[in-house]
Amino acid sequence: MKDPVSEPSNNEAADQAARRVVFRGAALEAHRRASRPGHPLHIVPTWTRWAVTVTILLVGAGLVFAATVRVGEYAEGRAVVRREGRLVVTTSASGTVQAIGVRLGQRVEAGEVLVRLDDASQQAELARVEREYEQRLVELLRAPADDGRRERLAALDGQLQLARARAAERSVVAPEPGVVSDVRVRPGQALAPGDAVVAIEQDAAQTVVVGLFPGHYRPLLGAADTRLSLALEGFPDSRQDVVVRSVADEVVGPAEAMRYLGRDREGALALTGPVVVVVTVLPSDTFVAEGTEYRVYDGMQGTLEAKVRSATLLETLVPALQHF
Repeated sequence: MKDPVSEPSNNEAADQAARRVVFRGAALEAHRRASRPGHPLHIVPTWTRWAVTVTILLVGAGLVFAATVRVGEYAEGRAVVRREGRLVVTTSASGTVQAIGVRLGQRVEAGEVLVRLDDASQQAELARVEREYEQRLVELLRAPADDGRRERLAALDGQLQLARARAAERSVVAPEPGVVSDVRVRPGQALAPGDAVVAIEQDAAQTVVVGLFPGHYRPLLGAADTRLSLALEGFPDSRQDVVVRSVADEVVGPAEAMRYLGRDREGALALTGPVVVVVTVLPSDTFVAEGTEYRVYDGMQGTLEAKVRSATLLETLVPALQHF
């Protein structure tokens, strides 16, 4: 028969043996001698705490950056340099260039002959009519009461005026005073009506840049805060700010835009789709590229960029925020 008192003692001994297996003796002894309750074990390394702190700071800084920094939207258009106050003189008659009466850089006055076309036949016709007119005039002076002679003289006077006009067409003259900035013909060259012969720059000439932007940017280009910068073709580091003078009220087609630029620009610029014309003013007739100063010439091309609107980086990433 088993002793009931000894059975619990055996169980207690088994529990103690199990504890010895699970817990080290030194740990149990330290626990019994401790004067204060123990603390949880800190098993997270120090670098982990720093990594979490730095991550939180970076996320916060990124949110502040995205909410404050603005990203601009830019419209890009073709640019053509024009010299306002620059007259391109054309011929009204066809013929061959006989003589050029001016040179580049020469100052001319209104009415001065620039180019003379071959006029041998016109001068011969004018001389014939003048001789005949003088003869009829002498005959009328001998018989002032002869109405027939008076009528023949009157008819001849009309022929004389026409002959003089045809002879005058053979000379291309300056319509206004200025300085010759371009001579586009050479002796012996055949010309047709409307061909350009000489360009004259007036004293009050001003350099402007005509920008041709896609038509759908017209509502945005009318904003007061529109800023434009010009980069001339062939000089990528020549970017400079320009002042907006006017923005066209209408969106036009390529053909109409080319008519605005002028006949001498045909073939020099290819346009597709509707465009809006923006006229800007250059602050100077020169520009600097790679440390060297150059002059701006009529007809030079480039690119115009206009800042049309802006939004924060956060609004760009989440467009729905723009409505709040």
